[in-house]
Amino acid sequence: MNMRFDNFDLTTPYGGIEIRGLGHNWDLHNFAHFQGFSFNPARDEVTMEWHARSGQENPWGSRGNSARGCRLRFSGVLFLRATSRDRAYPLEESRTVTALSKATPEQGAYRFKEDWGPDEPFHLIIEFQDEREIEIGANVVRLEAIV
Repeated sequence: MNMRFDNFDLTTPYGGIEIRGLGHNWDLHNFAHFQGFSFNPARDEVTMEWHARSGQENPWGSRGNSARGCRLRFSGVLFLRATSRDRAYPLEESRTVTALSKATPEQGAYRFKEDWGPDEPFHLIIEFQDEREIEIGANVVRLEAIV
């Protein structure tokens, strides 16, 4: 089964820091702090959440977007992997996204591409400033605004 982005897309399929959905761009690097993720086995669901940094004149880097946070809800989870952080970085760096990328489901080298066909299977890899990675494969992912 191929994962599908329900109501958003990545601004670039490899190494980007923004997603586009709900009528806005959501900069998850410069304007948001990662709050964490949860896995609900009873619902076969992973939820990741970000909150806008306080005191930002232009939250999310998208004029008119006044959401206090956003959430990615992965349904029908097929794969979940989280790596450890590099302890040389302060804990604060665990809250900062450095890249969102589509990756082939197969582990190994050369998993990233610039062009993806509509039926090609992929996982989403979220990389953080402290070198941690969270990789998720699911049936569908939905962007939700937290108002």
